[in-house]
Amino acid sequence: MSAEPLFHRLPVEPDAGLPQAFRCAVGGTTYDFALYANFDGGEDDPPETLYDLAVWSRVPQPMDPGRQPLPPGHLVLRVAGPGPDGPRVLLLRKLVPEPDLVHRAGPLAIRLVEATVARGNLNGSGHYGSRIVIGVAQRWA
Repeated sequence: MSAEPLFHRLPVEPDAGLPQAFRCAVGGTTYDFALYANFDGGEDDPPETLYDLAVWSRVPQPMDPGRQPLPPGHLVLRVAGPGPDGPRVLLLRKLVPEPDLVHRAGPLAIRLVEATVARGNLNGSGHYGSRIVIGVAQRWA
């Protein structure tokens, strides 16, 4: 039986807005992270409007798939790490805020714990109340 990896919080700066990119060392190796949001509608919403993406992951699925409510958008995470011929993409995926859902990215484990995005932080910066918590851990040492 293997032990649960120790997750650390990635240095996402919600007030910096989306998209954003940053470098982060995990276990002695530096990785490039890029995070962006893909949202539809809401152009007329005030900047303080909060979209809690976890709500949509908890919505019960209706019997009629044609009537399934759609989330206002989603987050996409891209992780690149060192490869034999230069950087290589380890993960490019939509993320769902489910703390128990772990995504594999080569030697990394990633999970989106919380994702509440303010309208004002979509292609803009400022303190509007966005909260984005992503954990990262080494899958093996």
